[in-house]
Amino acid sequence: MTTTLRPDAATPDDPKAETTSMNRDFRSTEMHLMNEALARAHCTEQRERAMEEQRVRRVLAARRMDRRAARAAQRARNLAAAAVALRSRAY
Repeated sequence: MTTTLRPDAATPDDPKAETTSMNRDFRSTEMHLMNEALARAHCTEQRERAMEEQRVRRVLAARRMDRRAARAAQRARNLAAAAVALRSRAY
């Protein structure tokens, strides 16, 4: 029984065999790089989300501190007004 090779079959001497192997390697590398790119994009997205949440927390904390300072200033004005009123009644 003789085996017949198809005309397009790659033989070890055939340069097509090397090209096919290189294409397979390239696709494998390309897939690996694609996975790395997806992982990098995911990490970037997570980092940006964390930074945005941090900015929101800072803004909320600044607003809380601002309200606290306003209340303290109002208490100080009230105390000063009360002191002036007491002083003016004493005379």
